[in-house]
Parts: sequence; C-alpha cells; structure tokens
Amino acid sequence: MSQGVVVCVDPGAAEIGAQILETGGNAFDAAVAIAFAQTVVLPFSCGIGGFLSANLRRADGEHRIVDGCLRAGARVTDDMWVADYLGEAEFSGASLFADHRSALGYTSICTPGTMAALGTIHDRFCTMPWAQLLQPAIRSARAGYAVTPELSASFAGASTELQLPDGLTRLRATDACARIFLVDGTFRAAGELIENPDYAATLERLAAAGADDFYRGELGAAIAADLEGNGAFVTAGDLRSYSAREYDPVWSTYRDLRIGSNDGPGAGPLLLQALNVCEELPLAGLPHSGVDHLALLGRTLQLVNQDRVDLLGDPDVSGRGPVEELISKRRAAELRQLVLDSAGADLSPHQDSPDTTHLTVVDADGNIAAITHSLGAFSGVVTPGLGFVYNNGMNRFDPRPGRASSLTPGKARLHLMMPAVALREERPAMVLGAPGGNVILSALVQSFVNVVEYGMSAVEAVYAPRIHAEGNRIWCEGRIRGDVCAALRERGFEVVHLPGSLGSNMARAQLVRIDDEGRLDGGSDPRAGCAVLYV
Repeated sequence: MSQGVVVCVDPGAAEIGAQILETGGNAFDAAVAIAFAQTVVLPFSCGIGGFLSANLRRADGEHRIVDGCLRAGARVTDDMWVADYLGEAEFSGASLFADHRSALGYTSICTPGTMAALGTIHDRFCTMPWAQLLQPAIRSARAGYAVTPELSASFAGASTELQLPDGLTRLRATDACARIFLVDGTFRAAGELIENPDYAATLERLAAAGADDFYRGELGAAIAADLEGNGAFVTAGDLRSYSAREYDPVWSTYRDLRIGSNDGPGAGPLLLQALNVCEELPLAGLPHSGVDHLALLGRTLQLVNQDRVDLLGDPDVSGRGPVEELISKRRAAELRQLVLDSAGADLSPHQDSPDTTHLTVVDADGNIAAITHSLGAFSGVVTPGLGFVYNNGMNRFDPRPGRASSLTPGKARLHLMMPAVALREERPAMVLGAPGGNVILSALVQSFVNVVEYGMSAVEAVYAPRIHAEGNRIWCEGRIRGDVCAALRERGFEVVHLPGSLGSNMARAQLVRIDDEGRLDGGSDPRAGCAVLYV
C-alpha cells in the first residue's frame, strides 16, 4: 500500500488520526488517538465510562479482537427488579421502570470497559508513547470544542421514545453533568463551545499514570467511592478485577471472502449469520431498492434479529453452543428457506441506542484498526471533578431470571457492535463498522452486499438507500419509492416510510475497500458527521 486512510464519524477526530499517521504512527496509534478525541467531541456517544470493541489486524497477518464489554456490578442480584418491571420499551427494547432505574442515574451503570480495552490495544499494538496519544484529546477538552448542529438538535425536542427519559433529563440527572453541558437549564446552540477542564485533568492523569489507574489507582478509588456512595451496583472490587478480553476473531465465509468479527456478547455472530443467508440469495440479479431486493433483505434481517433475541448472550455464561448455532451454514440454510418462502419473523422490534461511534484506520503498511465504542444511551452521571459521563448498560439486561440476558453479577451486557474485516486469499479486502445499535446490522449487511453483489464503491455503498427490519416491521428511507413500499405491505410487511432522504435513525456505516493492488477506497456515511482522509 502506498497510502493510508482514516474513516470516522467526526472530521476533527479524523484529522487527529491523519496527523498521527503523518508523524510516523501506525494505524493502532492513530485509532487510539481518534478514540480519545471522540470521547471529548462526542461525549454522549462514547467515553472512558463506556465500552468498546476493536478488530485489529497487523500487516504480518496477526489478527485479534479486543473487547472492553460492560459487566453487571457485584451488587446485582438475579431477581432484584422483577417485581417493579414494566416490560420493554417499544423502540429501544430497554427495560422499563416507573423510576427509570435501569436507564438513568447511578443504578443504570455497569463496570466500564473502554479504558481497559484502549490500554490493551496500546500495550499490544501501538508504537507511540501512551501520553502522546492522549494529548490531542486533552487540548480539545481544555480549549473547548464546538457543538455540532446534529448534537444541538438532538437535545432540542422531546424524546422520540416517550417511555424513556429524554436527553435533557439525562443531562440533569446529576449536578456535575448539568454544570458541564447545560447553560440556564438548556443545551448549547450549534457553534457554541463546551469547555471541560475537569475531563482534561482526568485525561492528563491517565496520560501520566496509564490506563490501569482507572481501575486500580487513585482515579479508580475516586470512581468507586462515588459509585458505591450513591447506590450503584459497581464496586471497587469490580474495577480492580476488570480486564479487557483479547481473542481471535469469529470467522465465516462469503464465497471467496473470509469475514472475521467479534464474539458474543458482541454482535459479530449476527453479521456472519446474515451474510451466510445472503450468500446464496439471488440478490445480484435484482434491481437495487426494488421490492424483490428489499423483501429478501428485510426477511433476512427479521429472522437474524429473532435469533439474536433467542440465542445471543455472554458465552462465558451461556457457553459456545448458541454462537456456533448462529454462524453455522446449516442454520443459514434454514433461514434462507424461510426467506425464500416469504416467512418473516413475528416479533416486536427491539432496538438498541444509536448513541455510539466508530472509526477505521488503515495505514500505508497494511495495518488495520476498526473500533466501535459507546456509552449506550448515557446515564447522566458524572463523578464531581472527573468530567466524563458513565454508561447506562443496565438498561439492556432482562430483569427476569432464566433468560439469555438475565441479570447476573459480573455478566457481560449484550451489545450490537460488530467491527468486521473481510479477507480475500488472506489479504484484506474490506473493513466495515458503524455506530447505531440494532441498525448496525442492517447497515453493514447492505453495505457489504452493495460492494460484493452490486459492484459499488465505498461511498456509493454507504450512501445507497437503506432499510432496517426486525419484528414484522420494515423501515424504508424516503428515497425508496412509495410504490415499492406499497408492494412490501402487500407482501406482509408493516412498512414505515421515513420522511427523510437519509434516515436519522439508520446506522452511520464506515467502509474501506482494498483492491488486489492495495489501493484504498474509503466511504463515511453522510447520514451524520462524516470524514474520509487519505494520508
């Protein structure tokens, strides 16, 4: 390869990654610097109080996944919330309680994994000093960063899901959070600066003391004291015992491609299963975004999402059997027959929060880093003086015992992140990832199919009209024709025809294609902030 590329959601963070490459850093150095920068400028989408999944491949062929999953705290008990459980939110699938205990405040927090994962990535893959990679984020937090129009608009109205607290309610959950992000009780307008000197100081401490300080040092002690003192389920022992998980990718094939992604409780097995189903569907001969094309994709997504609900969980608790079932060609053949027989799923939609972000870096030597990280929908909790928001991962556990995602102390929380790398003859051919909760699967499956079956460039693949489907419902972007939507209804789908040309509730796919000569082709989804920088 003669050049590198950075593809991510935020242009400023992409520039930081490009500068790291230009000064001699590798893809992993750039990825760590970008991730920290994103925790500053996208403070409700990701953070050091959240979780992370990374798909990392060295130019020499070493290929590893590093996961910093959220884990339920030691104070959790299996049946502690059963009596007050009100069911699941219609759109997000979050557990519902009258007091929002699983979605808001200290009781919604799981043990964070982002810092452990970033520390592991640095120790195993990076070449530049840890402290140097944190400096751009420190400068941004101290000097301030401009509020984007998208971020400002997200706090301008009521929640799109009335069963759950809206963004302003989350920001008001603790005084420490409100002091950072609100002015006279409201969020800032687009273009205004958010300065966060407390977070700059926290990052400076981490730069000097290392990632381990978050879990077992003075910073960890301050975090534990605040969480334990305010009713959280996470303890000092949970922090001290936490470590990121490093392992080989889970693999499957799509004709001459081999695709690797993360394991459960991540959603890599769902991506592999969906591609297994699509592999022998007659997609290439169908008009793109026509009724036959969308019906096949829609039913595939419905059925794979049904298997997600039934099978996907923490393999350390449920064992390897469910994952092996998900990615088997035998199971794909069963689902494919249901797709061809027009037998869609019969489930209520269960969508995770889209408040997540992603980055992909490929350097000139051929090293690859694809990282998705998130806070869930964020808890609104900031420890006074530390400047960062914690996750609200407890909202995706099922309070009822005996289920795939039931509450258990130390159990990893299911998430829908699935960074993936596709190889052809053991050479990288494609790198995919996206933020967006449940709709990540839809975005990556369609982007992959757009490249492989329709011959699209990276930009074309992520920009093309898109659907999302689960339960009996299929969401169609406004660019999909009305008569196509009508025909889908006649085939049994409950169709939601979105008003926007680029659906705001669709995942923001980030894609890099690599041809046989090593030439790079990057595409960043224009449905939100996007950036592609070649170096």
